[in-house]
Amino acid sequence: MTETASRPGTTPAVATLTAPDPQAIASTDPPPTWSWPASAPTSHPPVGELVDGSEGDEHVIDGSASPPPLETGEANATEVTVVAAITTPDKAPPKVTSFGPAGKRRSTLAIVVLSIVTLGIYSLVWYHRINREVGNFDTRMHVVPGRSTAAVTIPWAIGALVSIAAATRIVLAVANVTLSFDPHFTVLQAYGLLGGFLLIPYLELLLPFSAVASVMTLERVRIVEDRMLRTTDVQLRPTRVIFWMLLPVAGGLILMAIIQRRLNRAWEDDMAAAPAVRPTVRVAPS
Repeated sequence: MTETASRPGTTPAVATLTAPDPQAIASTDPPPTWSWPASAPTSHPPVGELVDGSEGDEHVIDGSASPPPLETGEANATEVTVVAAITTPDKAPPKVTSFGPAGKRRSTLAIVVLSIVTLGIYSLVWYHRINREVGNFDTRMHVVPGRSTAAVTIPWAIGALVSIAAATRIVLAVANVTLSFDPHFTVLQAYGLLGGFLLIPYLELLLPFSAVASVMTLERVRIVEDRMLRTTDVQLRPTRVIFWMLLPVAGGLILMAIIQRRLNRAWEDDMAAAPAVRPTVRVAPS
Protein backbone atom coordinates (compact mmCIF):
# COMPACT_ATOMS: atom_id res chain seq x y z
CA MET A 1 0.00 0.00 0.00
CA THR A 2 1.38 3.38 -1.04
CA GLU A 3 0.17 6.79 0.08
CA THR A 4 1.44 10.09 -1.29
CA ALA A 5 1.43 13.22 0.93
CA SER A 6 1.74 16.58 -0.87
CA ARG A 7 3.09 19.65 0.90
CA PRO A 8 3.55 23.07 -0.70
CA GLY A 9 7.12 23.75 -1.89
CA THR A 10 8.46 20.31 -1.04
CA THR A 11 8.89 17.02 -2.82
CA PRO A 12 6.09 14.59 -1.93
CA ALA A 13 7.23 11.84 0.41
CA VAL A 14 6.16 8.29 -0.18
CA ALA A 15 5.56 5.85 2.66
CA THR A 16 5.41 2.19 1.87
CA LEU A 17 3.95 -0.32 4.30
CA THR A 18 4.89 -3.90 3.49
CA ALA A 19 3.32 -6.86 5.24
CA PRO A 20 5.88 -9.23 6.72
CA ASP A 21 6.48 -12.54 5.05
CA PRO A 22 4.71 -15.31 7.00
CA GLN A 23 7.49 -17.77 6.19
CA ALA A 24 10.14 -15.37 7.52
CA ILE A 25 8.20 -14.92 10.74
CA ALA A 26 7.76 -18.67 11.15
CA SER A 27 11.49 -19.29 10.68
CA THR A 28 12.47 -16.79 13.35
CA ASP A 29 11.83 -16.57 17.10
CA PRO A 30 8.22 -16.07 18.20
CA PRO A 31 7.03 -12.48 18.46
CA PRO A 32 7.32 -10.74 21.81
CA THR A 33 4.58 -11.24 24.34
CA TRP A 34 3.18 -8.13 25.97
CA SER A 35 1.49 -8.03 29.34
CA TRP A 36 -0.53 -5.21 30.87
CA PRO A 37 0.47 -2.40 31.05
CA ALA A 38 2.16 -2.43 27.67
CA SER A 39 5.24 -0.29 27.16
CA ALA A 40 7.15 0.50 24.00
CA PRO A 41 10.18 -1.76 23.59
CA THR A 42 12.31 0.91 21.96
CA SER A 43 12.24 4.66 21.59
CA HIS A 44 11.12 6.11 18.30
CA PRO A 45 12.82 8.93 16.44
CA PRO A 46 11.20 12.33 16.67
CA VAL A 47 8.95 13.67 13.99
CA GLY A 48 10.75 14.56 10.77
CA GLU A 49 14.03 12.69 11.50
CA LEU A 50 15.36 9.97 9.27
CA VAL A 51 15.25 6.44 10.50
CA ASP A 52 18.40 5.08 8.85
CA GLY A 53 20.01 8.25 7.56
CA SER A 54 18.79 7.99 3.93
CA GLU A 55 16.21 10.38 2.60
CA GLY A 56 14.41 7.74 0.60
CA ASP A 57 13.91 5.47 3.59
CA GLU A 58 12.14 8.06 5.76
CA HIS A 59 8.90 6.68 7.18
CA VAL A 60 6.49 9.59 7.24
CA ILE A 61 2.70 9.40 7.09
CA ASP A 62 0.76 12.68 7.10
CA GLY A 63 3.73 14.57 8.50
CA SER A 64 4.33 12.25 11.48
CA ALA A 65 7.13 9.76 11.85
CA SER A 66 6.20 6.16 12.27
CA PRO A 67 8.42 3.62 14.00
CA PRO A 68 10.34 1.26 11.77
CA PRO A 69 9.17 -2.31 11.59
CA LEU A 70 10.70 -4.73 14.05
CA GLU A 71 13.65 -6.62 12.61
CA THR A 72 14.20 -10.29 13.11
CA GLY A 73 16.71 -9.71 15.87
CA GLU A 74 14.21 -7.62 17.84
CA ALA A 75 11.81 -10.45 18.34
CA ASN A 76 13.13 -11.05 21.85
CA ALA A 77 12.02 -7.67 23.21
CA THR A 78 11.82 -7.20 26.99
CA GLU A 79 8.55 -8.45 28.43
CA VAL A 80 6.72 -6.49 31.11
CA THR A 81 4.68 -8.56 33.51
CA VAL A 82 2.45 -7.15 36.28
CA VAL A 83 1.29 -9.46 39.03
CA ALA A 84 -1.66 -8.26 41.12
CA ALA A 85 -1.49 -9.57 44.65
CA ILE A 86 -4.87 -10.05 46.28
CA THR A 87 -4.76 -10.37 50.03
CA THR A 88 -7.55 -11.11 52.45
CA PRO A 89 -7.65 -9.93 56.07
CA ASP A 90 -6.76 -12.45 58.73
CA LYS A 91 -9.87 -11.64 60.73
CA ALA A 92 -13.33 -10.53 59.81
CA PRO A 93 -14.21 -6.87 60.45
CA PRO A 94 -15.75 -6.12 63.85
CA LYS A 95 -19.47 -6.48 64.08
CA VAL A 96 -21.81 -3.89 65.53
CA THR A 97 -23.80 -5.00 68.54
CA SER A 98 -25.85 -3.28 71.20
CA PHE A 99 -24.87 -2.91 74.83
CA GLY A 100 -25.66 -5.74 77.18
CA PRO A 101 -28.35 -5.73 79.88
CA ALA A 102 -28.43 -2.94 82.41
CA GLY A 103 -27.45 -3.65 85.99
CA LYS A 104 -29.66 -3.75 89.03
CA ARG A 105 -30.76 -0.53 90.69
CA ARG A 106 -30.20 -0.61 94.45
CA SER A 107 -30.99 1.66 97.35
CA THR A 108 -27.90 3.52 98.50
CA LEU A 109 -29.17 3.54 102.07
CA ALA A 110 -29.80 -0.21 101.99
CA ILE A 111 -26.28 -1.12 100.87
CA VAL A 112 -24.78 1.10 103.59
CA VAL A 113 -26.92 -0.41 106.35
CA LEU A 114 -26.31 -3.98 105.19
CA SER A 115 -22.56 -3.36 105.07
CA ILE A 116 -22.58 -2.11 108.66
CA VAL A 117 -24.77 -4.93 109.98
CA THR A 118 -22.69 -7.65 108.29
CA LEU A 119 -19.36 -6.03 109.27
CA GLY A 120 -18.43 -5.47 105.64
CA ILE A 121 -19.33 -8.89 104.24
CA TYR A 122 -22.18 -7.47 102.16
CA SER A 123 -19.85 -4.81 100.76
CA LEU A 124 -17.70 -7.56 99.24
CA VAL A 125 -20.75 -9.21 97.69
CA TRP A 126 -21.91 -5.85 96.34
CA TYR A 127 -18.44 -5.13 94.96
CA HIS A 128 -18.42 -8.40 93.02
CA ARG A 129 -21.90 -7.80 91.62
CA ILE A 130 -21.33 -4.30 90.30
CA ASN A 131 -18.11 -5.38 88.56
CA ARG A 132 -19.94 -8.24 86.92
CA GLU A 133 -22.80 -5.96 85.84
CA VAL A 134 -20.58 -3.35 84.19
CA GLY A 135 -18.63 -6.12 82.44
CA ASN A 136 -21.83 -7.64 81.05
CA PHE A 137 -23.11 -4.21 80.02
CA ASP A 138 -20.04 -3.35 77.92
CA THR A 139 -18.18 -6.45 76.75
CA ARG A 140 -15.27 -4.32 75.50
CA MET A 141 -14.19 -3.83 79.11
CA HIS A 142 -11.97 -6.62 80.39
CA VAL A 143 -13.45 -7.31 83.82
CA VAL A 144 -12.65 -10.25 86.11
CA PRO A 145 -15.04 -9.76 89.06
CA GLY A 146 -13.49 -12.54 91.16
CA ARG A 147 -9.98 -11.13 90.89
CA SER A 148 -11.11 -7.59 91.67
CA THR A 149 -13.10 -8.81 94.69
CA ALA A 150 -10.15 -10.86 95.98
CA ALA A 151 -7.94 -7.75 95.85
CA VAL A 152 -10.24 -5.87 98.25
CA THR A 153 -11.02 -8.96 100.36
CA ILE A 154 -7.42 -9.24 101.57
CA PRO A 155 -7.39 -5.88 103.44
CA TRP A 156 -10.85 -6.66 104.80
CA ALA A 157 -9.60 -10.02 106.09
CA ILE A 158 -6.59 -8.38 107.77
CA GLY A 159 -8.78 -5.84 109.53
CA ALA A 160 -11.26 -8.53 110.56
CA LEU A 161 -8.53 -10.77 112.00
CA VAL A 162 -7.12 -7.90 114.04
CA SER A 163 -10.54 -7.13 115.51
CA ILE A 164 -11.30 -10.80 116.21
CA ALA A 165 -7.93 -11.30 117.93
CA ALA A 166 -8.50 -8.24 120.10
CA ALA A 167 -12.03 -9.30 121.03
CA THR A 168 -10.79 -12.79 121.93
CA ARG A 169 -8.06 -11.35 124.18
CA ILE A 170 -10.60 -9.21 126.04
CA VAL A 171 -13.06 -12.08 126.52
CA LEU A 172 -10.36 -14.38 127.89
CA ALA A 173 -9.15 -11.68 130.27
CA VAL A 174 -12.66 -11.11 131.58
CA ALA A 175 -13.10 -14.87 132.07
CA ASN A 176 -9.77 -15.04 133.97
CA VAL A 177 -8.35 -17.49 131.47
CA THR A 178 -4.56 -17.57 131.45
CA LEU A 179 -2.97 -18.00 128.02
CA SER A 180 -0.17 -20.49 127.60
CA PHE A 181 1.63 -18.13 125.18
CA ASP A 182 2.34 -14.42 125.05
CA PRO A 183 -0.04 -12.62 122.64
CA HIS A 184 2.38 -9.65 122.55
CA PHE A 185 -0.36 -7.13 123.36
CA THR A 186 -2.08 -6.30 126.61
CA VAL A 187 -5.76 -6.20 127.35
CA LEU A 188 -5.67 -2.41 127.22
CA GLN A 189 -4.14 -2.54 123.78
CA ALA A 190 -6.74 -5.07 122.75
CA TYR A 191 -9.47 -2.49 123.29
CA GLY A 192 -7.75 -0.26 120.78
CA LEU A 193 -7.33 -3.10 118.28
CA LEU A 194 -11.06 -3.68 118.30
CA GLY A 195 -11.23 -0.95 115.69
CA GLY A 196 -9.46 -3.14 113.14
CA PHE A 197 -12.45 -2.82 110.84
CA LEU A 198 -11.89 0.91 110.79
CA LEU A 199 -8.44 0.33 109.28
CA ILE A 200 -9.79 -1.52 106.24
CA PRO A 201 -10.13 1.58 103.98
CA TYR A 202 -6.57 2.64 104.79
CA LEU A 203 -5.27 -0.86 104.12
CA GLU A 204 -6.97 -0.79 100.72
CA LEU A 205 -5.07 2.37 99.86
CA LEU A 206 -1.75 1.09 101.23
CA LEU A 207 -1.76 -2.28 99.48
CA PRO A 208 -0.94 -1.68 95.78
CA PHE A 209 -3.14 -4.44 94.34
CA SER A 210 -6.21 -3.40 96.34
CA ALA A 211 -5.68 0.29 95.51
CA VAL A 212 -5.47 -0.54 91.79
CA ALA A 213 -8.62 -2.67 92.00
CA SER A 214 -10.54 0.14 93.69
CA VAL A 215 -9.45 2.75 91.15
CA MET A 216 -10.24 0.42 88.24
CA THR A 217 -13.75 -0.18 89.58
CA LEU A 218 -14.31 3.57 89.74
CA GLU A 219 -12.95 3.89 86.19
CA ARG A 220 -15.42 1.26 84.96
CA VAL A 221 -18.26 3.27 86.45
CA ARG A 222 -16.96 6.33 84.59
CA ILE A 223 -16.85 4.33 81.34
CA VAL A 224 -20.49 3.31 81.81
CA GLU A 225 -21.40 6.98 82.19
CA ASP A 226 -19.43 7.76 79.04
CA ARG A 227 -21.34 5.06 77.13
CA MET A 228 -24.52 6.79 78.22
CA LEU A 229 -23.25 9.93 76.43
CA ARG A 230 -22.62 11.90 79.59
CA THR A 231 -20.14 14.73 79.10
CA THR A 232 -16.75 14.55 80.74
CA ASP A 233 -17.48 17.43 83.12
CA VAL A 234 -20.20 15.42 84.88
CA GLN A 235 -18.57 12.00 84.75
CA LEU A 236 -17.11 10.35 87.83
CA ARG A 237 -13.55 11.36 88.69
CA PRO A 238 -11.84 8.20 90.05
CA THR A 239 -8.69 9.93 91.27
CA ARG A 240 -10.76 12.43 93.19
CA VAL A 241 -13.50 10.39 94.83
CA ILE A 242 -11.05 7.69 95.95
CA PHE A 243 -9.88 10.06 98.70
CA TRP A 244 -13.23 9.65 100.44
CA MET A 245 -11.66 6.51 101.91
CA LEU A 246 -9.34 8.70 103.98
CA LEU A 247 -12.34 9.91 105.99
CA PRO A 248 -12.48 7.84 109.21
CA VAL A 249 -15.40 5.49 109.82
CA ALA A 250 -17.76 6.80 107.13
CA GLY A 251 -15.37 7.28 104.20
CA GLY A 252 -15.75 3.83 102.64
CA LEU A 253 -19.51 3.84 103.12
CA ILE A 254 -19.81 7.24 101.42
CA LEU A 255 -17.79 5.96 98.47
CA MET A 256 -20.11 2.96 98.13
CA ALA A 257 -23.13 5.25 98.09
CA ILE A 258 -21.55 7.45 95.39
CA ILE A 259 -20.80 4.49 93.15
CA GLN A 260 -24.27 2.99 93.50
CA ARG A 261 -26.00 6.32 92.88
CA ARG A 262 -23.98 6.84 89.70
CA LEU A 263 -24.79 3.36 88.47
CA ASN A 264 -28.49 3.79 89.23
CA ARG A 265 -28.59 6.88 87.01
CA ALA A 266 -26.76 5.09 84.21
CA TRP A 267 -29.10 2.09 84.31
CA GLU A 268 -32.13 4.40 84.31
CA ASP A 269 -30.78 6.27 81.28
CA ASP A 270 -30.17 3.00 79.46
CA MET A 271 -33.68 1.71 80.13
CA ALA A 272 -35.24 4.99 79.03
CA ALA A 273 -33.31 5.10 75.75
CA ALA A 274 -35.25 4.00 72.68
CA PRO A 275 -33.74 1.06 70.74
CA ALA A 276 -33.20 3.31 67.69
CA VAL A 277 -31.02 5.75 69.63
CA ARG A 278 -29.44 3.27 72.01
CA PRO A 279 -25.65 3.45 71.76
CA THR A 280 -23.83 0.61 70.07
CA VAL A 281 -20.36 -0.80 70.39
CA ARG A 282 -18.14 -2.62 67.93
CA VAL A 283 -17.14 -6.01 69.25
CA ALA A 284 -14.26 -7.75 67.51
CA PRO A 285 -14.96 -11.39 66.74
CA SER A 286 -13.14 -13.92 68.89
